[in-house]
Amino acid sequence: MTEQGGGPRREAHPFGSSSLFVDITTITVDPAYVAAAGRRAGDPDAKPPRPSSVIAVTALLFVGSVWGVAAAQTRDRAPAAARIRSSLVDEARRRTEATDRLARDRDRLQADTAAAREAALRDTAAGRALSAEVARLELAAGGRPVSGPGLVVTLDDAEVEGEDGETRVSDADLQSVVNALFAVGAEAVSVNDRRVGALTAIREAGEAILVDYRPVSPPYVVRAVGDPDALDPSFVDSPTAQRLRTYGEAFGLRFDVERAQRLDLPASEASRLRHARPAGSKPQGTP
Repeated sequence: MTEQGGGPRREAHPFGSSSLFVDITTITVDPAYVAAAGRRAGDPDAKPPRPSSVIAVTALLFVGSVWGVAAAQTRDRAPAAARIRSSLVDEARRRTEATDRLARDRDRLQADTAAAREAALRDTAAGRALSAEVARLELAAGGRPVSGPGLVVTLDDAEVEGEDGETRVSDADLQSVVNALFAVGAEAVSVNDRRVGALTAIREAGEAILVDYRPVSPPYVVRAVGDPDALDPSFVDSPTAQRLRTYGEAFGLRFDVERAQRLDLPASEASRLRHARPAGSKPQGTP
């Protein structure tokens, strides 16, 4: 963040002016040639213009014609580009719907597997102890749903769009909020109902933010389960909260923090149990 014009600014990447290209395409005749032609009209004995002026005019006319051809080709290609983009959007929508159906099937099968595992372990004391240990580890890794009181942090883009993404919430902003909540004692965190685990990635792709490689849209609602009396003052006084409040005042970004009596967070898809082995056995390949 830098200071310019009396207020804070996020990083900007200004581009240079295109006035040179405008001059080339709009001024088709060398001004010196026009003046010489005027003098010749008033003085029949005046000498013809210098060859350099004629060459310059010819060069400018050639550049103008090239630009005209390029503009015509770009205009002709525009409808084709629009059709290709529309086709890609439709294909992405179809693939997303297919992925969602597969995800629902996966969740159903995982629930069936967990139920069968619990039923098998319930028969013996050793099995029940192992089941409790698995539950504890899954809870710590984010592999099980969590409920309880906590904080709700809401971030949103500004109502008026600014330059260079200054008025948009970035992936770095979300990462900072999630890390700050864990740092002040949050037991579990989710972003737009997507649980954040040890393997969860929060990244930006174009203008979209991905959580666990799935797009999320503003407003971004970050829920954190934990003791509100401990989380609230610690997070509000954190450097992350202070920075986001500054962005809100300078660029209009929304940043709200409120307590909640009960939050229900889902399990993290990136932290599911993928393999297991019988208790007391050695991993394959171990001597």
